[in-house]
Amino acid sequence: MLLAEPQRTPYDLHFQIFGFEIRVSPFFWLAAALLGWNLTSGIDTEFSLTDESARTVNAMSIEERAALQPEVRTDLELIESNPGAGLLLLLWIAAIFASILIHELGHAFAMRYYGIHAYIVLYHFGGLAVSDSAAGFTGMGRRGDSKQQIAISAAGPAAQLLLAALIIAILQASGRSLKLRIPFLESIIPLHSGELITSLPLTAVVYFLILPSVFWALLNLLPVYPLDGGQISRELFTIFSPRDGLRNSLILSIAAGALVAGYGLTHDDMMLGMMFGMLAFSSYQILQAYSGRGGGYGPW
Repeated sequence: MLLAEPQRTPYDLHFQIFGFEIRVSPFFWLAAALLGWNLTSGIDTEFSLTDESARTVNAMSIEERAALQPEVRTDLELIESNPGAGLLLLLWIAAIFASILIHELGHAFAMRYYGIHAYIVLYHFGGLAVSDSAAGFTGMGRRGDSKQQIAISAAGPAAQLLLAALIIAILQASGRSLKLRIPFLESIIPLHSGELITSLPLTAVVYFLILPSVFWALLNLLPVYPLDGGQISRELFTIFSPRDGLRNSLILSIAAGALVAGYGLTHDDMMLGMMFGMLAFSSYQILQAYSGRGGGYGPW
């Protein structure tokens, strides 16, 4: 969850869901496409045949296909159902839209529970659940009850993780599995123990929903401001140290942001490195401004 609501444009998409007003900036679609371009292009390349291989496959009889090893036959079915990079990218954009919308709905429902009316904006690489009241949850100014703020901040990542858990549960209950590998998760949850889904579009949709839901939620829980984890750490520090809590949470935000930025830059993930580098620097600027005020509530 980010803090600054973007300006409205004539090209915004507007709709309602569960009584919440939703606004989607056109830049959200562009950012989603940029984020998924390499991933979907790689999947398209992985499940494509060369011209020579395609001619060989097309010349095979039904009996020859049936005699293939099960793994080879499954790969062939995935390749033949490949809709192409363009449609895979559209499926990615739809999945990332659903995942981030559910994240923001988690925040919005938590805000509604506490009597705060909210609307949702999706833009750039994320979204924002915005209170339509100055007394609502905005992450700025004097805060209300810390436990309430923690619950609201945690509700977004929790909703995304619940989405991923639901999809994984359906996958396992149906005895199906994915050909595409999900880093980190596959060492914890057996996603590849059932019969492989042989439709590449369906495989991609499931993969595209699980992957960002898990990793977006985990990134948001890092104690880096203004991510949800940064706001949670701010409240926890403030509970135990009302005087120095804000300062300590900013120091943690700078350190955590710098560590993640360093990881991204040393692992060929320039986007991750730049994003968390900017967040760390932003926290440093806020700390300087806060220190210059000699304490108090500062920018929060």
